[in-house]
Formats: sequence, structure tokens, C-alpha cells
Amino acid sequence: MNRLLTKILSISPEKQKKVPTQTLPPLAQIASFKEVHNRSLIAWVVYRMADLAEMDYKNKESLFFHSFSNSTIDKIPDEKARQLFQLARLGVNWLQNNEVIEERLKDLPISRKYRETFTRVLSELHNESIFEQVSVDTKKMEWEVYRDVIYAATNGSFLLIDQGEVKQYKQGEILTEVLIQERGDVPKARNAAKEAFTKIGLKSSKILSYNLIISEAVTNILKHAENGKMCILSEEDIIRVVIKDKGPGFPMKILPKATLMAGFSMKESLGHGFTLMMKIAKQVILETSSSGSTLILILDGKE
Repeated sequence: MNRLLTKILSISPEKQKKVPTQTLPPLAQIASFKEVHNRSLIAWVVYRMADLAEMDYKNKESLFFHSFSNSTIDKIPDEKARQLFQLARLGVNWLQNNEVIEERLKDLPISRKYRETFTRVLSELHNESIFEQVSVDTKKMEWEVYRDVIYAATNGSFLLIDQGEVKQYKQGEILTEVLIQERGDVPKARNAAKEAFTKIGLKSSKILSYNLIISEAVTNILKHAENGKMCILSEEDIIRVVIKDKGPGFPMKILPKATLMAGFSMKESLGHGFTLMMKIAKQVILETSSSGSTLILILDGKE
């Protein structure tokens, strides 16, 4: 073997030098290429964040190897390093699922500077285009374009979500629930909301504003769907009004006008509702398909 290598490399035995060996941490058992790929992405996010924080090379290198020398990220012994890797894993998952990074970051209890650094690193990774899939779902890609453009144009006030994301907005204490099947259910929903808001101590001016957009949303169930349901939930200082209907769904092509043009109205739309809702609510969230829609109003629940 030595003779073969010598011949290939054209190096005489006399000139060969021993290469010094480096002591590296033992690698964890890694089952598949996919796992290697994911660990590499996570390690790069951590390394890049350390780089932007101007950490010295040895510490950055040590952090990078953590991703490959531990059986799982959750077993990294150093607590701060473990938290950093868990954050990086979250970010990589968001990119892989093509989620709205700014929206997901809202729920993380991290400093503004840390948040900005993390966003910058994820943007750099996303720009590498390593998350593009071989088979492109045209409809899904079109939906994602609508979602991202409307989210950006409304400064995050309006967010499109898919059916799988609705569940996370149904958490918290249920304050009231009302079925919407006929005209008389509109004032019933309004009164139930007023009573619920009064019980948790909201000011009358807030209650009046909130009931205005709730009335608009509930009325539209009767205009465009067979029936529906309103549920109001409370979690800490946030109120979520979840209004689900069994209708034909909302056409994507008119969403930009419905959300960005004040006063826009047509038969298939929610009338003047979206622009009014965005003025009063902290955020308006919509999931819509051919089997129905779920409208979620995020309200300020502080007294």
C-alpha cells in the first residue's frame, strides 16, 4: 500500500513526513445521511451565531463539534450550549417547513439583539436555497407567496395559516362558545362576547371595539357559509376569538385587495371586514380551504 501511495503521489519515502494527529471528540452514532445533513445545518447556525458574537475560534470550533459528538442535542452537557443548539434546531425546522420566521420568533423569550442575530443567520441559510424540494407543489408555492407578501405588506397584521396550524390558537381558557346558524345568533354572539369581556375586566371602550369586529365576522358566516361557531379563549394577556365556518372558502386571488384596500367589497369577500379587523385587533389570522374557513382575531386582553 505504501508503495502504491508513493507512486501515485510521486513522493519518495525519504521525503514523506508524519502528519501530526489531532485529538477530536468521538463521534456519536449517526444512522443516516439525513441526520448528518440536519446536524450540519444546526451546527452551522450555532457556529455562525457564535461568529457574529465575535467568539474566539477555539470556542466556535468546540461548539460546532457538539452537534456530532452527542447522541442528541438535548444531551449536550453545557446548559448554555444546549439552549443555543435547541434554538438552532427550531430555526432549521422552521426553514424546512417554510414557515414565517418572524411569526415564530414572537413566542421566544429572547432579547431583541439575540433575535436579530438569529433572524440574520436563518436568512443567510435560507438564501443558500438548500431547502428547495425536487418536486414542486405549484399550489402550495402559490399559497406561500400570498402568505408572505400579505404578511409583509401588513407588517404582520394579517397571517395566512394552514389547517395544521389552527390547533395552536385554540389553547387557553374557554370564555364562551356560540353556534351561528341564523340571524338571531349574531346578537347572541355579540352579547356573549360582551359578557365574557366584562367578566375579565376589559374597559367598555375595548369591549365596544371588539364587538364591532366580532359582529362583522359572525355576520359573514351567514352571508357566505352554511353555519359556523364562535369560540373566545383567554391565555394570559391575550384573547383569541376563533370563528369557524362550513363554507366554500376564501379565493386567494382577492385576498390582497381584501386585506390591503380599505373599503374593498365583493360578493365572495368579507366585505369591509379585514381592514377594520386589522385596525382593532393585534393580528388577524385566516385558514381557508374548500371545506370552510377559520378566522382568528388576536386581541389585547389587558385590563
